[in-house]
Amino acid sequence: MLTAEETLKVAKLASLRLEDGEVAVMAGKLSGVLDHINQLAKLDTSNVPPTSHILDMGDVFRNDETTRQFDSNLSLANAPSHTSGYFCVPRIIE
Repeated sequence: MLTAEETLKVAKLASLRLEDGEVAVMAGKLSGVLDHINQLAKLDTSNVPPTSHILDMGDVFRNDETTRQFDSNLSLANAPSHTSGYFCVPRIIE
């Protein structure tokens, strides 16, 4: 069972303010959580493979492949105005 001092220290680390009556209740609840963790620590997991996710997940990304790029002249062909390979747009900041 956690002491009142330990409970107050945990509450301070969690930026919680506990009233005097709440300290004993919280100590009991935190002790229950720690007891449950201790029970889990006793389990034999030597034959359980480590996982990062409960579901078998494959790579969702595509392979990097080079593709045909836009021809800059073709891209600028429909532009109302262009200079030196760049689109010209009206100035909006004074």
